[in-house]
Amino acid sequence: MLKDLCDAINGIDELINAQVIGEEVVIKNNPILNTNCPVYIPSEGGQCIGHSAALISAFIGLLKIFENHDVDASEKDKLTQYAILWLSYKLKKNMKMEDGISDIYENIKHNNNKISEYDNYKEQINNLMNMDTKIITNFFDVLIVLCNIFTKFYDDTTNCTKCLQDANKFVAEYDKLNDDSNNTEGSSHRKILTVLSTDYDIFKKKCNDDGYNDIPFLPPIKTTKKYIESSIQFSEVILSSSPIASKLIPVLSIFFAIPIFFGIAYKYSLFGFDKRLQRQYLREKIKKIKKKMSQYI
Repeated sequence: MLKDLCDAINGIDELINAQVIGEEVVIKNNPILNTNCPVYIPSEGGQCIGHSAALISAFIGLLKIFENHDVDASEKDKLTQYAILWLSYKLKKNMKMEDGISDIYENIKHNNNKISEYDNYKEQINNLMNMDTKIITNFFDVLIVLCNIFTKFYDDTTNCTKCLQDANKFVAEYDKLNDDSNNTEGSSHRKILTVLSTDYDIFKKKCNDDGYNDIPFLPPIKTTKKYIESSIQFSEVILSSSPIASKLIPVLSIFFAIPIFFGIAYKYSLFGFDKRLQRQYLREKIKKIKKKMSQYI
């Protein structure tokens, strides 16, 4: 299924002939792209007009590749993330193109009879568009390397040697993204890493099953310092709001108060206060402290 998506990406790149001329991005219309172009714009029919229309038509085309196939939810989600990665890369490749993101959302919304889960797609696109352009580019480059691996592998599944160079390149680039500080639990960065590693491991397992064991292992996905610190802060919040903490804090305050009272008593004696009054004062204070302690134990 991944190979089909990779073939489609390569084909779409040939169909979308975009050129920056002055202040405008000019798209040469290709009839093939008109299939999924918006039909709600008056007098334009189903023809792709402009960059955003061409991109959304291609994006819908990618989604329909696996929506029309019998794939499970996890496989569909993985391929959707690849398609969104492609779209985000295309938008970020040129800042002039990125301005068309609002038009793309509108086109997705008006094409909701062709694709489902509009809100989910929009959220995922937003998450990737908020990532640094360099990171998106690096992820897309890694995806292309993975596509090269699967293309070569499925041309001849008995020969993994020809994929070794690409496999080494994939692991090296993957490792850099794995070390990135944005690789935190629940982030889009982590999700893309996970789907890339899943497909690579599928390829490696098939080679191992055929007796070829030179394909390198992927390092495990790392837990970053940022995530560890967040976990510690979360634990501190839980502790401070727990019933034990609410009882412990007043008790500690009382124990801290005890030496203070004895310090006051010591000062009284230094200044010559009457010893009988001093002892009476201390007895009253100690009674109050004991009474407060009994409420929290």
